[in-house]
Amino acid sequence: MTLVGAVVVGLLIGVVLGTLGGGGAILTIPVLTYAFGMGIAESTTASLVIVGVSSLVAVAVHARAGRVDWVRGLVFALFGMAGAVLGSVLARGLDPDWLMAAFAVLLAVVASLMLRKGRPRSDAAGPASLTPRTVVLTGLTGLGVGVLTGFFGVGGGFAIVPALVLVLGLPMPVAVATSLLVISLNSASALATKLALGASLDWLFVGAFTAATMVGSIFGARLSGRLDAAVLKRAFAWLLVAVSAYMLVTSAITLFG
Repeated sequence: MTLVGAVVVGLLIGVVLGTLGGGGAILTIPVLTYAFGMGIAESTTASLVIVGVSSLVAVAVHARAGRVDWVRGLVFALFGMAGAVLGSVLARGLDPDWLMAAFAVLLAVVASLMLRKGRPRSDAAGPASLTPRTVVLTGLTGLGVGVLTGFFGVGGGFAIVPALVLVLGLPMPVAVATSLLVISLNSASALATKLALGASLDWLFVGAFTAATMVGSIFGARLSGRLDAAVLKRAFAWLLVAVSAYMLVTSAITLFG
């Protein structure tokens, strides 16, 4: 029954991930922790496997549709991978309950940013040029998101999509596709660090969950090009609000109850 549940939930999370370019870890970590009884350390490590592999599969679908900004994505990911290593090291030894509470607060902040109205820059849909300003801005943004990736054990899409839209000015469909490229590379970096530091997993369970999420991400990536981006963006933001509220209440009960 546990494996069946992993497959069902994995399919749903994969659809969200492929469609929105993020949200996989935001859903995976609470599900693994509260529904399947994993410890926070194990669930954050497992989420890197599940979200990272599934994102890579979804990138291929988006790339065929021409929605991936390879220049910004690779620069973002390069700096993000360095930040992910730093974040993974910084998270060692921290109280997992406080870490989960901090994660919930971060989700609420990101949700508020995504609900704000803003227009992408006029040059956002075209190919990116490697000007010094582009490299610095993209690199610094990627570094910051990478730290969050390693620190909280998430793929980073919850922060990458808003960063690509609000900071770098990409339109939502391109941000979704490019985010998946960054997530796959950042997750690989953070996972390698965690495994090197001694993390272990139930590979049968994680493998089943990952396989289902991969299938879901393919469907989600195909849906992404057909659904209204503004509606998806708002829906994703309210999903963050709901998950954040649930995690804050649960963490408060654990810490102060």
